[in-house]
Amino acid sequence: MRSFNKAADELNISHSSVSHRIRELERLLGNSLFTRTTRSVAMTPEGEHLHQQMKDALDTLEEAFSGFTQERSVIRISVLPSFARFRLVPALTEFQRLHPAVSIEVSPTTCKVDVDQGEADIAIRFAKARPQAHHCEPLLEDEWFPVAAPAYLKRCDAPSVQDLFKRAVFLSHSRQPWEPWLKKAGIQISPAQRTLTYSDTGFMLDAALNLQGIALGRRSLVKGLLQNGSLVRVSDIAIPSEQAYFLLASERALISRHGSTVIHWIRALVQDG
Repeated sequence: MRSFNKAADELNISHSSVSHRIRELERLLGNSLFTRTTRSVAMTPEGEHLHQQMKDALDTLEEAFSGFTQERSVIRISVLPSFARFRLVPALTEFQRLHPAVSIEVSPTTCKVDVDQGEADIAIRFAKARPQAHHCEPLLEDEWFPVAAPAYLKRCDAPSVQDLFKRAVFLSHSRQPWEPWLKKAGIQISPAQRTLTYSDTGFMLDAALNLQGIALGRRSLVKGLLQNGSLVRVSDIAIPSEQAYFLLASERALISRHGSTVIHWIRALVQDG
């Protein structure tokens, strides 16, 4: 969270009360628990030690009191629309069954968010360089390969992959052209062949599902579609993605029981790619 003001808002007490109570605790302990700047605060080593010693006890108290209230803990996740649609949302039913006390607020967006300033508790981003955050960890590497709907392949009626690519319409993402994959596969196509380009991966995969052509899909997003047979992989050849997924987490998410539960769930969700 890294902000006394945001902590006060969440606790529904005045901002000055939080600062006063922290100063009083520091006076009693004889140690500074936080370093303060004009924009944020961070725990000192002494503060980190105290938190680790108290965390289990605080979690026990939270669990004990939760039986007397119907309030649910809300964890806000900022995530790319495509990842939310194809990976996060389909898994929410099982998560809610296992963790009924945790409410997840999904905010699909490609805009930057500052988890350290409380704009989200957790963010999942797809980037070339590691995003800047107090806590940022690599989540998932990716690769691109061609996929198509079974009915589209039947319509093309091509005896080989080479023949298929001579007849097919190419669906591509604006940030990932077909050329690197075609070069690796040793396939040449006519410059006149029709290509449909999308700036959103979800729309591109929708086009493939609606029999508009062959899509260059990302493994992370087509995994479920391949498993249920909506799409099939056209070739075993793949090219690595220059970008990877990262998980960013606020201090609140890291130290809270429900935040930690969601983070562990996201890690497990991508464990097998």
